[in-house]
Amino acid sequence: MRYIFELNHPKHYYQFKYVMRMLQEQGHVVLVLARDKDVLLNVLDEEEVAYEIFGLHKKKMLQKVFGTFSIIRNYMRIVKRFKPDVIVSKASLYGCHCAKRYGCQSVIFPDSEVVKLTNKRVVPLATIVITPETFGLDYGKKHIRIKGLFEDCYLAPSVFIPDANVVEQYGLEKPYAVFRFVGWFANHDVNNSGFTLDEKKQLVNAVLPYMHVYLSSENELPKELECYKLPTPASMIHSVLSEADLYLGDSQTMATEAALLGTPAIRSNTFVGPNDMTNFKVLEKTYGLLRNIKEYNEVLAVVTDFAQNSRKEEWKSKRRSYYEKVGDSNKAIVELLEGVK
Repeated sequence: MRYIFELNHPKHYYQFKYVMRMLQEQGHVVLVLARDKDVLLNVLDEEEVAYEIFGLHKKKMLQKVFGTFSIIRNYMRIVKRFKPDVIVSKASLYGCHCAKRYGCQSVIFPDSEVVKLTNKRVVPLATIVITPETFGLDYGKKHIRIKGLFEDCYLAPSVFIPDANVVEQYGLEKPYAVFRFVGWFANHDVNNSGFTLDEKKQLVNAVLPYMHVYLSSENELPKELECYKLPTPASMIHSVLSEADLYLGDSQTMATEAALLGTPAIRSNTFVGPNDMTNFKVLEKTYGLLRNIKEYNEVLAVVTDFAQNSRKEEWKSKRRSYYEKVGDSNKAIVELLEGVK
């Protein structure tokens, strides 16, 4: 069979990395389509993955609207040439639209219940919807649930071995904390936000007396924070997180990754609350691997406490317990994709 995998974020690549490899090993043909966004292309280049660019990421809403026409045109040209049997994506309107137009199947992997575009526009077009078993919405007969979280596809001990040389190779100083700040310009980020600049500075200063701080940021850092910028390439981030003693951020993805790598993790943004996404609630309430905190003053108190009192060994134990129950999901996903007709 012939598969297109559409990637719009580094997480999408990592989620499908082993799935794509397993499909190719079984004789299937895989084409990777990538969007020029954030550090995705850097990751693909560093890992020597062949890909085609189908569109550019725009930050402003008007640019997004006009850019949509160019993306669809490029996408249709590629689909018409490659003739896929299945288009696989996180939850792409482009991919599902092109699949309908050219008579192939589409499989999507949403894990955030709050994304309205997915629920209203993408799911109705998709052939199959695959989600974690704890996903809070029901999409009917086309909906298939699998054990664990999608991050298990690339962070489970069976597939992920951290690079033990990352600390020495890039001059990281232990103990250290990783802070991740996102740009808040994605479509699903509208009307939501994370830390202010003043809060970022205050959080850095609160942790520095106890450990080193390394920053990862989608937006350009101000001069006073530039010296804390994480010096490693994007493809090394999971090894960096695995070796870290603490994680703090307003990111969705990296908070989950840090938690599943056994690093004490604190997440804070305006999504946090009663209507938060199920995966974050499960990581906190069921497995104790993540702290979701909305109020800034509480974040400041908790991160200071975590910096003073190491919880790394506790988190590593929780991680072992989690993966004893869950494992990785790659084999199940491959079997599902091979069964799409």
